[in-house]
Amino acid sequence: MSDFRIYKADNNLDEKDNLDELPEEAAVYAISGRKNGTPANCRLVNYADNLREAIKRHFSTAEPQPCLRQFMQSIKIKTVDYLLMPGASEEEVAAVLSEWKTFYKPECNEQLNQVF
Repeated sequence: MSDFRIYKADNNLDEKDNLDELPEEAAVYAISGRKNGTPANCRLVNYADNLREAIKRHFSTAEPQPCLRQFMQSIKIKTVDYLLMPGASEEEVAAVLSEWKTFYKPECNEQLNQVF
């Protein structure tokens, strides 16, 4: 598993951008804030066929989840933890997603699961 601070030039005071350093491979990932030097307050756990493109889409103003869009557009430090899973079966991906959602308790995933 990798822990990687993510920056997009439009969303931080230093105008850093390192999204092109993310792998273009299938991965389960968790987007979190950062507190006392460690990932905290997880927002989302998800799977993507291309991690780099998925993270770039989450930074977009077109991000459909208000909870995640607000966080990603903020100047807060963002971290992505990811596990590369090229060639993994649907069952393997589902197992990791379930484990990570239980461990991280992502608040944006929880909002999506609420019935109004």
